[in-house]
Amino acid sequence: MPRLTMMLLTILCLLLLTGCSKDWFLHGMYEGLRTHNDLQSTPAERVGQPDSPNYGDYERMRKERATQNPGGHQ
Repeated sequence: MPRLTMMLLTILCLLLLTGCSKDWFLHGMYEGLRTHNDLQSTPAERVGQPDSPNYGDYERMRKERATQNPGGHQ
């Protein structure tokens, strides 16, 4: 019985890790962290600071940097 339990637990962990690699998960994490960071400052503190980019803009900038720096070191 413990062997079956360990096998099921392993399968569950693998499924969770596979699900975490999906683009929708990364998008949700980015937007959640962006919103959290935006809420940490008051509107008066944000005056004069640029808005943080949305996920689409972030991905575009990341891909542009990757093509400018193909070695992967930033």
